[in-house]
Amino acid sequence: MINLQHLEQLITVAKEGTLSGAAEVLLISQPSLTRNMRQLEDDLGIQLFQRSKNKLSLTATGEYTVQQAEALLNYEQQFLRNIQRFSLQATTLFGGISAPGVEWEVRNRLAEHDSEQEVLVELHDNDSLLEALLDQKFQFIVTDFPIEHEDVLTTGFFKEQLYISVPPAHPYAMREEITLDDLSNLTMLLRSDLGIWQPLVDQLSQTKFIVQTDWDAFNELISASALPSFSTNITQAASENPNQRVHVPIIDEQATKTFYISTLKKNKSVLMQLT
Repeated sequence: MINLQHLEQLITVAKEGTLSGAAEVLLISQPSLTRNMRQLEDDLGIQLFQRSKNKLSLTATGEYTVQQAEALLNYEQQFLRNIQRFSLQATTLFGGISAPGVEWEVRNRLAEHDSEQEVLVELHDNDSLLEALLDQKFQFIVTDFPIEHEDVLTTGFFKEQLYISVPPAHPYAMREEITLDDLSNLTMLLRSDLGIWQPLVDQLSQTKFIVQTDWDAFNELISASALPSFSTNITQAASENPNQRVHVPIIDEQATKTFYISTLKKNKSVLMQLT
């Protein structure tokens, strides 16, 4: 039987180019690595390396074996993920979402139903979401358009409205509404991983953004800073300090998005649970 650890070591040897370099990365001795590579050759019944006095190089078969080893190990990882995911489906909902605010809405829906199920969501683009739903990686997906597919049920989920969030002393705090053009020349705090909201941000070429990747750090900056940020009707409801800021709606058409939730027809119960 092939030792998968030996395959992992082979891949490292190929990447590092030398046994000594690979042994250093793998934190094992070079003699041990040499023995493992010879054992792998014996197990496979092929020659992986061309050996000379001061040089070790992969044969053509060795290079092909590295490619196949990478594919096999990737499949092994996906195999384990699929098994673990399936075992959790009785207690956990797996969903794919296209915007970060969707996660709060999903969790709120489950809380309203006193559901004890956990929910794990991943942020992806719309095309990847549909593919993952059909592959049963997700039990539900949320997109900004209805899915038209013979195996899929789709229904409207909620609307998300974009706001600018400012301290009470900010000049925009007295406005009833603003437009995206009003954001020109502002410096704003921004969260990364915006999903389908990212194209809207990208068009604001005259606005400077200070991007924060960590959610807790971003919230601390919001509390301590006078800089504007974005919020939505969904994130406002989830805010721990809703009175620290004034939220002014952005009235441009692209600042409002309608979301749709979709499941496979055989998972209709999941759709009913969330809607």
